[in-house]
Amino acid sequence: MRLLSTLLAVLLCASLIHASRRCKKMEKRFVKKCLNKGYDAKTLEGCETTDGHLGRRKARRCGKMEQKLIAEECNVKSCKPEIIIEPEPEPQPEPEPETQTKNPLQQ
Repeated sequence: MRLLSTLLAVLLCASLIHASRRCKKMEKRFVKKCLNKGYDAKTLEGCETTDGHLGRRKARRCGKMEQKLIAEECNVKSCKPEIIIEPEPEPQPEPEPETQTKNPLQQ
């Protein structure tokens, strides 16, 4: 039983390492072949591109590469979305209940 659990743990670690390598490779290829040649990413936000023009065929290939990166949940370093953090509104204080006090003069 220990052998089986150890084997599963090793396989899980190996698959995670392999996935990260694949993401790095895909990211490097996407940046080199697409972003550096002027591809404007459709889904990924905040990508740094250079001036240039890609033909239809290469733009379509870059679009497919972009979708694969998204499907694999890879983080592209040169595509950093602009995160706008809005401050939370301050809560409104609850009104205090009115207490009726007896006035000693009005008895």
